[in-house]
This record gives sequence, C-alpha cells and structure tokens, in this order.
Amino acid sequence: MDDSATANATESLPEIDWGAGGIETELGWALPAMYQGFSRSATGAVVDVPGGPRGYQVLVAITTEKPSSQLALAHRLGIDKTQMTYVIDALEAGGFVERRPDPTDRRIRQVHPTDAGRSLLKSARAALRDVEGVLMRHLNHDEQTQLRRLLARVALGAGNVESCIADARADPDQPLASPDRSRRHTPSTSTE
Repeated sequence: MDDSATANATESLPEIDWGAGGIETELGWALPAMYQGFSRSATGAVVDVPGGPRGYQVLVAITTEKPSSQLALAHRLGIDKTQMTYVIDALEAGGFVERRPDPTDRRIRQVHPTDAGRSLLKSARAALRDVEGVLMRHLNHDEQTQLRRLLARVALGAGNVESCIADARADPDQPLASPDRSRRHTPSTSTE
C-alpha cells in the first residue's frame, strides 16, 4: 500500500475519545472486531492450505518446533483432537505433511512437514502478512511490531486466566490453546 493510500485511510479513521468510555475503549469489543476483520480477509490468504487456518497453524507449528504427536499438536494449538485428525489427514493427502514413528516410542506418530509443506507455508505466510498489513494500515511499522509482540505476550498467558479468577467458568468442551507448550528447536527468525 503506498503512502497516499495510508494517509487517506488514516484520515478517515475517527478520533477515539478515551475519556468518554465508549464501546471502542472496551477490549471485549476491540478484540472480536479485530478478529472478525482479520478472519474475513485471512481465510482467502490460506485458501490453498488444506484445513484452512487450522492447517496453516499446524504447518507453522511443525516447521518451527520440535516434532510432536498429533495429540500434542491438538493440545498446543487448542484444536479438538478429532478435528486435528481431519486437518492432518487433509495435509497428508495433499503431500504437505507426513506421519513418522517417534524414534523414542514407535507407538507414537510424529507429524513432519514435507518440502511441499514448507513451500506452501512460505506462500501462505506471505499472503497473510499482506492481509495483516491492510488490517493494521492505521499503524506505522513500529506500532505494528509492538502490537504483535504485546498480543503474543497476552496470548501466552491467556490459557491460564481461569486459575487467576475465582469465578471463571470455562467451557470444558472447548479445547484450550497452550502456546506456552512450544517445543521450538531453532531460534525463530522475525517475520514482522
């Protein structure tokens, strides 16, 4: 997006009166609004990934972390284990992942990316970064980086919020993502 398009987009953005306490100042409004905008746009960016956004998340996890089982991936990403089976099956049928026996326990099958899976991830990631750029067009580069980092920090602690709140009532049927269970095996390269 060129600078004139960014300037025009910024000019049309209404000022937020933080002192008035309007709906736009509420985190509970802002997060779903941001997610809905992202979700509508991002779905097209990962249309070629079997399993869509879930398939994309699996590809990210298995290419940046130590190999793990399908069940461990499901727990890590907060995806129902039955749904995870369908996602892995679709990725495997497309030639993007393969299941291999765990070298320490041959009863367990680990999920590994193929070269085609790495290539698909690279193109999907580039398309998602374009979508994110449009979504965050009202922020400069440093603000976008800061937002990513702050959201990642909040997300890392979000899985344990219920234990901090006496009245929290979690839905026991909803799998809970556990980003803190990352099994990263190499230093990550920033893609911000």
